[in-house]
Amino acid sequence: MLSEKNIAEWRRRAPSLREAEVADGETFYRQGEAPGFLYCVTRGLVRLSHVAESGAQITLAIAQAGDLFGRVSPGRASAHTASAVGDARVLLFAPSDVDRLVANNQSFSSFFSSGLEASRERAERRLIDRQTKTVAARLIETLAELALAFGAPCPHGYSLEIRLTQQDIADLVHASRPVVTRIMNDLRRRGALDYRRDLICVNHLALQALAKENPAGL
Repeated sequence: MLSEKNIAEWRRRAPSLREAEVADGETFYRQGEAPGFLYCVTRGLVRLSHVAESGAQITLAIAQAGDLFGRVSPGRASAHTASAVGDARVLLFAPSDVDRLVANNQSFSSFFSSGLEASRERAERRLIDRQTKTVAARLIETLAELALAFGAPCPHGYSLEIRLTQQDIADLVHASRPVVTRIMNDLRRRGALDYRRDLICVNHLALQALAKENPAGL
């Protein structure tokens, strides 16, 4: 739905709609602030992170092209910080424009509803997986999804073209970093992962094979 035709139509109905280029590490809004816009990623990646009372920074999600984040309800402070991972491009919708477009434009209304539903389903699935799957199973599935979504072909399968630390990955699978490090080292010994400079290379076929086995043995 993020076609040039649709975006041009949305802009005619919402003149304040604009597109912005964002540099690596730049922050859209911080935890505790009320986001001024609804954002939609059109290129690149955005990290949504939360700082706990202990001071630890937790990566909640990585938003990619087509994903929505930011302000939906007016006046509500955000529970997370949104920042670019690498260079990114986003659409910015003022809250008043969101209401107008939802009410008067079918393509945007469908896009908006689908985006919110996809976000809800991802959150629900992560909660269910946390309660029903082992850390190893969650890690294998997450690495496979990251490889397909953000990877570039390489001799080992896919290299993750995003700078994610092992702590970031641990946060995404709701596990401690030492446990994730141990499992990733085991996956590397089994040929499912490799490292090149600051990139993680994922052997997607090897991960698929391990997923069909008993990941609890990792």
